[in-house]
Amino acid sequence: MASVRRQVSSTGTTYFQAVWSLTGRDGTTKRQTKSFTRQAEAKAYAAKMEAECEKRGIGDAEKQTFTAFTERLLAYWQARGELAETSLIGYRRNLGLLCREIGHIQIGKLSPLHIDEALAVLKVNGGAGRKLAKEGEPRGTRPLADRTLLHLYRIGSNAMEQARRWKLVASNPFKDVKAPSPGKSKIRIMTEAEAVSVYQAAARADDSGKHPGMTLLVALLMVCGMRRSEILGLAFDAIDLNAETISIFRTVVAGEKGEPILRDDRAKSETSIRTISIPSEFVPMVRKHRTVINEMMLAWGKGYQREPLLLFPTFGGTPLPPGVLTIRLRQLHRQSGVKGVAPTHGFRHGMASAMVAGGIDIKTVSERLGHSTTSFTLQTYVHAVKGRDKAAADQLGKQFSAMIAASDKP
Repeated sequence: MASVRRQVSSTGTTYFQAVWSLTGRDGTTKRQTKSFTRQAEAKAYAAKMEAECEKRGIGDAEKQTFTAFTERLLAYWQARGELAETSLIGYRRNLGLLCREIGHIQIGKLSPLHIDEALAVLKVNGGAGRKLAKEGEPRGTRPLADRTLLHLYRIGSNAMEQARRWKLVASNPFKDVKAPSPGKSKIRIMTEAEAVSVYQAAARADDSGKHPGMTLLVALLMVCGMRRSEILGLAFDAIDLNAETISIFRTVVAGEKGEPILRDDRAKSETSIRTISIPSEFVPMVRKHRTVINEMMLAWGKGYQREPLLLFPTFGGTPLPPGVLTIRLRQLHRQSGVKGVAPTHGFRHGMASAMVAGGIDIKTVSERLGHSTTSFTLQTYVHAVKGRDKAAADQLGKQFSAMIAASDKP
């Protein structure tokens, strides 16, 4: 209950105190006061605090900072076991970025202004520079994309919404912040000439013996459109050379420090676990690569990881870190003069667009990519292929001419 009491100071001045009680999580009650010169102001404030304390259910939320609360929330999510490990890693990374700017603020005092200012700062220099810093020097920064800012906003809002449900705060301040609105990103797909050039660069890398298997890896990306995690998790027991199929049910994802984590039967969704066909031309390529892996096993000895026997491992047969594959593909792109194309997803987008342009039905394209809906495939992965519009116009022109000619006949 809140109340107002009349007080007289040591100088004889009359003032009024708003008085209310806060109940902590341990059940203890603390009395709080605030002084006003006018009784009406004290009554209004006392009523406000009574209503807010009733909403919160507990008192001052133990004065938790945003950082302390998010650590507590992440521990709760992990204990529930409902989120995939990769999701938790992503949430921890995004909440960590927010904590750089608002982590010191108590959640009960976090305002929409704090959040708006934090997002503005992160937009300018929230990302880590791609170039590694020299020893002893801090790594540079780079701007964050609007889509990344939207992810930060969403996970921050989810966190504070949980705080509201737990009655640690009266309201969620993210609700009064305008969410970042990224426009539709324009993704450049690789041309056929560029794809051939990258494939040839991969063949040269194979011949040098520095990164064995890059030719097959690039070929699979070009034709199968697998995700980075899927191609790194591909093992020989998932390939049926007689049926000429690949079963995708393993992935390799990056841990919090970039370390590779091999997962079985834990792809992005149920539709991600799928079997796709490969061209007959790939069969001898796979057999040749198996010979290379066998030689690596013999050279390494008993300690070589054979379960599962990965197609594209690092030393000793262990999974290749996802970041390392991205670096290697970027090197191939630079050697081939390819710019502005995503290292792995560029192949995926290109394959989807080429299949649609070649007349393959969208359902087959969607299933090959491992999507749950064809609408997502069309909206996100299918892009206009240069020259196809002119071909479509020519085809429609022929149909138009035939139609007019037929109508002129008596």
